[in-house]
Amino acid sequence: MFFLAKNNNLTNEAEEVESKDKPIYVKVDETTRNIIDKYKHLGTTISNLVKDAVEMYDEYNSMSPEAKAVVDTYKEDDEKIITFLEHAINYYGKQKNLDRDLWVRTRDEMKMMLIGKTTFNQLIAAAEAPKDALEKPFKKNVAIDLILWYTGKPLKNLKLEEVITTVQKMWVVANYFYKIDVHHEGDEFHLLFKHRQNKRYSRYWLGYFTELFSSEDLPYKCIIEGQTFDETLSMTIKVAYENNK
Repeated sequence: MFFLAKNNNLTNEAEEVESKDKPIYVKVDETTRNIIDKYKHLGTTISNLVKDAVEMYDEYNSMSPEAKAVVDTYKEDDEKIITFLEHAINYYGKQKNLDRDLWVRTRDEMKMMLIGKTTFNQLIAAAEAPKDALEKPFKKNVAIDLILWYTGKPLKNLKLEEVITTVQKMWVVANYFYKIDVHHEGDEFHLLFKHRQNKRYSRYWLGYFTELFSSEDLPYKCIIEGQTFDETLSMTIKVAYENNK
């Protein structure tokens, strides 16, 4: 009895393996046959073609109900699904590029700036302040907030080079300056900010960045020198010592 039971189990297992490995034969119409022949001539085997088709079918039918609802709502009755997907992808690409292209155009053609509320208020205060009273506007400095947002790192882990690289990137993106050149020799950095404003604009940003690199929140103490010109701000920044906090 034990031998028979064991033998039956082996037979069942063999049949199961055989059934899984057994080829699948299906009759297809002429259109499907032509598609198969097309990809066979390109070197694709029928088994791989069936595998890819079944996986694609399964992935499509595994979409979320929300995504399927979008397809059902906007696809025309006589429209092929691939045609609809092509239109959807093209539309998505155009929308993704629209805002970026518009921003680039307004920055280059209209000289517009990407400006936050705090900086906007600071610049208004700077414009209204007497010529020799720029200190108050740039004292309220949000540069560190922007640097933390961009780097995603704790301030204590940021090296001076990372802070300067972030300034070089973000202040050009915002169009406060059309170019910021950075030269690095040893532990000393020379920054050349280029704009199309005036010397008062240079003086404002010199005070702003001096406030930033003098901040007690930075993990190092910097030596800062700067000169202002009509359309250029020159700064030299060097780490004097590490703050022990």
